[in-house]
Amino acid sequence: MRKRFEVIKDHFEKEAAVFDSFFFKVMPDYEEMLQALTDALPFRRKDRLKIIDLGCGTGNLSRKIIKTYPNARVICLDMAENMIKMAKAKLKEGPNVSYWQGDIQKFSYGTNYNAILSSMVLHHIEGKDKPGFYRKLYKALSKGGVFFNIDILLASNRHLQTMYQDKWKDFMKKSGLPKHKVNDMLARHAREDRPVSFEEEMAIMQKTGFKCVDVVMKKYNFTLYGGIK
Repeated sequence: MRKRFEVIKDHFEKEAAVFDSFFFKVMPDYEEMLQALTDALPFRRKDRLKIIDLGCGTGNLSRKIIKTYPNARVICLDMAENMIKMAKAKLKEGPNVSYWQGDIQKFSYGTNYNAILSSMVLHHIEGKDKPGFYRKLYKALSKGGVFFNIDILLASNRHLQTMYQDKWKDFMKKSGLPKHKVNDMLARHAREDRPVSFEEEMAIMQKTGFKCVDVVMKKYNFTLYGGIK
């Protein structure tokens, strides 16, 4: 049986060309969350920032960051070659953007980043691997650096989790996805993704050393949260 990582990578390679049109029908309030993440960054527009975009996809988050912070240097990481090709086209390759393809857990992070940002990626990481990965991110940040992430998390109890799933299904149906596509998405999520509970995610961040851990925005199980080193 193929490794889960390889299955996920194959999906994203095949879906890159139509990713945006599909994803905005799957993810509630995604544009608003991207803007909220950008607004949460405690920097000045002219600052020369060093930023990592974890799992950049087609470049939606990086495009917003570069527009807001034109002097920032952004490293876009993604497992799928086709996603990176789409990001390059969208971001109009320039001296301030670089790319790396591979498993984000295996990237050599180095140090002194002002921000590490992510959107709908970390739920692919096994729960047992999360603490070690957060330690990598924490070490890579400069003092006062920030980590912000948009992701899908589990509810604190079964009733809320059922409600979250129902609300998610309703959103996808109202967005125009046919019933079989909605069911395929939910089955794929159950098969491939490894989200942890909201409380567990926050606890891992705090134990790692992040301060001011907070939720910026939440839409049922979709959450924007972050912290400061």
